[in-house]
Amino acid sequence: MQSRSAGIDDTHTRFRQDIMPELDAAYNFARYLSRDADAAQDIVQEAFLRAYRGYHSYQGRGTRAWVFAIVRNCYHDWLIHRRRKAQVEVDVYRPDNSKEFSIDDIPSGEDSPEAALLRKAEPNSVRIAINTLPRSLREMLVLRELEGLSYRQIAETTALPIGTVMSRLARARKKFADAWRREEIFQGNPIQGPLARTAAVVSLVEAE
Repeated sequence: MQSRSAGIDDTHTRFRQDIMPELDAAYNFARYLSRDADAAQDIVQEAFLRAYRGYHSYQGRGTRAWVFAIVRNCYHDWLIHRRRKAQVEVDVYRPDNSKEFSIDDIPSGEDSPEAALLRKAEPNSVRIAINTLPRSLREMLVLRELEGLSYRQIAETTALPIGTVMSRLARARKKFADAWRREEIFQGNPIQGPLARTAAVVSLVEAE
């Protein structure tokens, strides 16, 4: 009994040392994926619970990529649940004679007038620009430019071939540069930080 207790304590200690330092980065990734601060907290909480339960499978390397892969899976589960819930609400409130309704027609909380107003007032132009990208491109940009993962680590996180990662990342950089220019004109504030160089490089390439 004492040996089992010691083993649990050791696992808990190693989990705190190895995995918990990635909490802030995991939340940042979840928020960029979901575009919802409250949902990101739920996603990360579930992700770290799963990480703890599956800690025995952790190989001791690529910590951030391992954690992000779990966060990404939890985000997908959250998205499926959200869409199912929205579909049920549509079925309940849609009149019998209404036209066919697509789940994509349902706005998220981020698309409400209040949320749109908050986005316009938000000083973080980088987040605004990134949030205009599709999820598949958004995650590439965040993982590479903000979190500094290698192509191999991104491939492991997203379960995609490296060639696909590189292709999506190129498209993401291009679309971000376009969004950056629009946001810069709208807000009058130049983007700073890691992605400023990305947008600048894309602009130079296009000018050649």
